[in-house]
Amino acid sequence: MRAYRRSKEHFLSPALKEIQQTRTERLLQWHAENGKENVLFRDEKILTIEEQYNFQNYKIYAQMSREAKEKVPRVQRGHHPPYVMVWWGVSHQGVTSLHFCEKDLKTGARVHQEDVLQGVVKPLNMTLFNGQKWVFQ
Repeated sequence: MRAYRRSKEHFLSPALKEIQQTRTERLLQWHAENGKENVLFRDEKILTIEEQYNFQNYKIYAQMSREAKEKVPRVQRGHHPPYVMVWWGVSHQGVTSLHFCEKDLKTGARVHQEDVLQGVVKPLNMTLFNGQKWVFQ
């Protein structure tokens, strides 16, 4: 026997499933008609100055807990560590420049629309895609 973890998934109501199905069908139809060259994939990453630590992966083998504490110092955690969010896009047509969002700025809908979509993505229409139709994924 072996121990397994329960997997997590998003709860989708029947209405959300229908919306997701409709959007997926439209996206697949668009790809069939236009090809996949005009799709911009994007990703964000929050970078902090704190040490990354996963207590399940980092184990210390020692005779006593005092010996383990002496071998490896504790991981320091703050309540609100300083961070910066970096945004980047990639497409068959090329890549965007890195966009560093304002310091300690969380990506809510308003911030995402004003800072990233208006400031970074919208100008790509003429520079990266030459005014053609394209998909922001």
